[in-house]
Amino acid sequence: MKKIVWITTLAGMCVALSASEAGDEHIKLALIKDYKIMFDRIGQHRVGADVKKIEAVKPPFVRLNPPKKEKVIVKKDGTKIAVKAKAELILQAIMNNRAKISGKWYRVGDKVAEYKLASVQRNGVFLQNNEYKKRLTLRKKNEKITIK
Repeated sequence: MKKIVWITTLAGMCVALSASEAGDEHIKLALIKDYKIMFDRIGQHRVGADVKKIEAVKPPFVRLNPPKKEKVIVKKDGTKIAVKAKAELILQAIMNNRAKISGKWYRVGDKVAEYKLASVQRNGVFLQNNEYKKRLTLRKKNEKITIK
């Protein structure tokens, strides 16, 4: 914004200076007065939006994968137990023996949810804990989508 004002100012001054000295003196003075008013307005204190109004604005993004709800298990005696749903692990990228799983980068030996990253391979990774071994693979790209 300031660059545009400066460019406009310089252009206006060039026009004012190029005007003939005798007959166009009043044009020069009018231009200088206009630019002085413009600079005074730029220098005035401006008040931003209220913080409460900003916090009240809903996010504009659409969530493709809604958060998983808690699962409720009912026992034989009728008591209910809330069990948190396990986060879905998605392998997004592999680079330099590191893996990006569900938005975070990991190295071999790092803890990923309840697993440990056992190995990183070309197209996938192995996660394991005391009971299970799990393989995550990179998803194939959609051949129908092209980037131009």
